[in-house]
Amino acid sequence: MNILLLGNGLIGSHLRDALLIRGHQIRLLSRRAEAHPECEVIQGDFAALQNAADWLPLLDGIDTVINTVGIFAESPRQSFTTLHCSAPQALFAACEAGKVKKVIHLSALGAAADAPTAYWRSKGLGDAALMQSKLNWTIVRPSLIYAPDGVSSRAFCSIASLPLLPDLQGVGEMQPVHLHDVLALLIRVAEQPTAQQQIINAVGPQAMPLTTWWQQLRQGMGMARAITLPVAACLQSIAAKTAMLPLFQPDSLIMLRAGNCSDAAPFAAILGRSPQAAAPVSGSARDALLGWLLPLLKLSMALVWLGTAAVCLWVWPRADSYQLLAEVGIPGAWQPLLFYGSVAMDSVFGLLCLLDLLGVQTRSWRLQWLLVLAYSIIIAIRLPQFLWHPFGPLLKNIPIMALLLMLDLLSPSKRCYAAKPKS
Repeated sequence: MNILLLGNGLIGSHLRDALLIRGHQIRLLSRRAEAHPECEVIQGDFAALQNAADWLPLLDGIDTVINTVGIFAESPRQSFTTLHCSAPQALFAACEAGKVKKVIHLSALGAAADAPTAYWRSKGLGDAALMQSKLNWTIVRPSLIYAPDGVSSRAFCSIASLPLLPDLQGVGEMQPVHLHDVLALLIRVAEQPTAQQQIINAVGPQAMPLTTWWQQLRQGMGMARAITLPVAACLQSIAAKTAMLPLFQPDSLIMLRAGNCSDAAPFAAILGRSPQAAAPVSGSARDALLGWLLPLLKLSMALVWLGTAAVCLWVWPRADSYQLLAEVGIPGAWQPLLFYGSVAMDSVFGLLCLLDLLGVQTRSWRLQWLLVLAYSIIIAIRLPQFLWHPFGPLLKNIPIMALLLMLDLLSPSKRCYAAKPKS
């Protein structure tokens, strides 16, 4: 079968590989897809193809079109209207003109023209355009998709690994579905002789509150059940408006409160089995824990550096600081320069830690480690009394150096398994 596959994100990339294994000829349209030895890759912007004439050259010799393009949040270059409505409408018109045998369109559970969020409404309008066409079509509406290598799924696992889980009051039930089941459905529909002008809701085996799913994720990662803390609806709204958690923006909260469930029986009938649980089978909690522990450790290091600079500059007596420098062997004329230089260096490292926390790879952990090592050697030689001080001010540098070494080795540029994550 000759298939035009649109999109190379989480679902598109996995679907491409599965279809190639099954012997299909794939033509892939994507903005960022790299050359592939087994399929024809066309670099192109889905959003820029706004007319049927733009699509016709891509449909030459194509039997089936599978559209997996979609976004969950808008950006200056990508809007819901363009990606979910106008470009698909042009595509569907071109498919009619080019007499494409079958169109499979990936939508979202809850999509409707009168839905409460712009995301759902745009998906609903795209679906309506396809349903009004004369094509043989299938619309697949998955619930929240769990994928072991998905960015959002890893984020949910990190939340689930917290020692105390939020129990969001007033939210509806959800029915997360495993990526493998969504792929199995898309392949079955693609390999049918014709599409059946049907809407298939791809959902997991059971509906559940979000907190219950988090507990299932914990169980799949080999972790014990966590204590839950009820979070009132008003506090949820405040957190959503302040963007404290990227996964829980105002529209996300609206969708959670609306619920996202469907009867799993029709989906199971097509699969020929019950959908599998949307959770790790025998996963490790390590990566999930690092998802929130690493930001916490980076924040703690930022507070150490910035706090040290603030104490030296505004709290600790300046004369005592100069006395310590004198005991180290710094001449009086050099003491102000060394003092303010140290304060500046501590402040810079604190700011670099905060930048790294925000996602800017500063690669400063090794420099911080070297500075702490230099401080420790100098103090141990020139001020040995701090080695046997009961509060252990110098000995505490040992775990700090171990922490800095860990942060350096776990930085994305150092991970041997680091690859660009799919979303």
